[in-house]
Amino acid sequence: MTRTYRWARRAVWGAVAVIFTIGCNPLATIAFLTHRDTPLPAKYPFVPPDDSKRSKDEITVAVFVSQSSSQSYEFAGAESTLASEIARVIPELAKENKQKIKVIPPAEVNKFKFKNPTWKNMHASAWGKALGADFVLEVHLDKMRLYQPESRDQLYEGRAEVSVFMYDVKKGIAEPNYYVHPYSFPKTGFRDATTIPLGTFKKAFLERLAVEIAQYHIDHRPDSGIAEGR
Repeated sequence: MTRTYRWARRAVWGAVAVIFTIGCNPLATIAFLTHRDTPLPAKYPFVPPDDSKRSKDEITVAVFVSQSSSQSYEFAGAESTLASEIARVIPELAKENKQKIKVIPPAEVNKFKFKNPTWKNMHASAWGKALGADFVLEVHLDKMRLYQPESRDQLYEGRAEVSVFMYDVKKGIAEPNYYVHPYSFPKTGFRDATTIPLGTFKKAFLERLAVEIAQYHIDHRPDSGIAEGR
């Protein structure tokens, strides 16, 4: 018996074992083999599935990110980094889902803020109208940390409480969709802080957070974005 034949036979019996593990139903077998490609529905889609007219148009989103003034120095500039990551991730996920969504570059949002010193006193729908956006995402970061408490900075365990308001600009002053996302990274619980530099961990922390926020608004595969629980 040749080595090639032995490997082929093992592969066949392995496939049979999978089928018998699932059951004899071929539909169940197909579902098992393809479940990772089945998109998960967005909880707060930019355009509802029943709004076929708007779903055919390109949707423009403006992202405003802020953080609590009580955050530690380690998170200085985190709002800018997260805004840039969200602006990158949303179009990528939308493309996977065959949607046409663009995000206004953070530089344009910052330019708007500079030209309008009292922008915080304006309603978010006014921000969107000024920037030509269909939707505004207002993200606020609070209770952020990178280290596990009482670990003497020896264990990474990223945490944050993220509040998100989503405004439909065309509806004007209508109540926004709102949710709080209790964020943890990595999903395994913690990571030895001696294995990677703080800056690298912080970057991965914000990248993954951007993915999770984007997934609230766009249908996505379970494995979309950077690896889960990096």
